[in-house]
Amino acid sequence: MKAIVTVVEKITSEAHINIPDGLVVTAIKQHITDLYNSGEMLTEMNIFHVDFESISAHIDSKPYITWHQSNPCDHRQYYFCKLGRFPLTLLTDIGQNLTRTKVYFGHQKQLIYISEKEISKELATVELQNFLSGLAVELQTLSHIEFPEQV
Repeated sequence: MKAIVTVVEKITSEAHINIPDGLVVTAIKQHITDLYNSGEMLTEMNIFHVDFESISAHIDSKPYITWHQSNPCDHRQYYFCKLGRFPLTLLTDIGQNLTRTKVYFGHQKQLIYISEKEISKELATVELQNFLSGLAVELQTLSHIEFPEQV
């Protein structure tokens, strides 16, 4: 199991620098900005206070696809898999060197993903797993949407 931990923190740093005498406020700000942007100030900065604003974790449960082969015909091989409410199909065409993958959703079999490339069945499976993992993360984001109550 893999967990992605996100920490948001506010860091207060202090740097001791030399500023040339006789500069106006805008020139001082520009001098400090130039030192920071050039990287000269970073090596001198000392972190002396950190406030943690939030911490969250997302447990990555990557879907693992186990293909079941249907009856092969001539130069095509057909595979299928069902992950929850997602029927998956994979078709390889040896004659054209193509692999086509599709993902459907629900009982109405709404097509939500299709890919047709000159790649191996294994690489197509990895791409499909990455798509489904990304989809899972996006769906978790949707679950956090709150709607104001109607009065």
